[in-house]
Amino acid sequence: MRIRSAAGLAALTLTLACCGAFADSGLAQVKGTAANSPISGTVAFKDVKGGLRVTAHLMGLPLGTHGFHIHEFGSCDDAGRAAGGHYNPTGAKHGDVVKKGLKRAHAGDLGNIQAGPDGTASLEAVVPKASLTGGKYDVAGRAIVVQEKPDDFSQPAGNAGGRIACGVIVIVPEVGTQK
Repeated sequence: MRIRSAAGLAALTLTLACCGAFADSGLAQVKGTAANSPISGTVAFKDVKGGLRVTAHLMGLPLGTHGFHIHEFGSCDDAGRAAGGHYNPTGAKHGDVVKKGLKRAHAGDLGNIQAGPDGTASLEAVVPKASLTGGKYDVAGRAIVVQEKPDDFSQPAGNAGGRIACGVIVIVPEVGTQK
């Protein structure tokens, strides 16, 4: 299809947008916080019915269980410390938001991610009532952080040690998908 004018392109864009042909996703490119760290990977975010789907694929992690959280600020400077604390817009206690919901856990408390002997880890979860943008619990522009130790769900923040990997959640437009 060939579009002959700017007005025609604008009309096509509006038609596609109103009919759900453009949808946004979020993506964090995760990197280790230490110099020369082998940790890398991606965490994808997508609005779905009932909440926000989080899909992580990481490599280069030390064997074991690691705390996995959305943090309040979108910066990974200073070895991840610039990301601030866990994302907690309502002042909820610390816990596993996927299992306990937003009334009983911080919106950023994704629990733990398990790395195998080969250093890879995957996770898929839906954070209830969260969204990428435009909601009470929106995560775009924040950071995803991988901790050195397991989150034990103690108060106030889970005792999961240092921040070994971090990535900023950015909007990535998708063409041709339905919301």
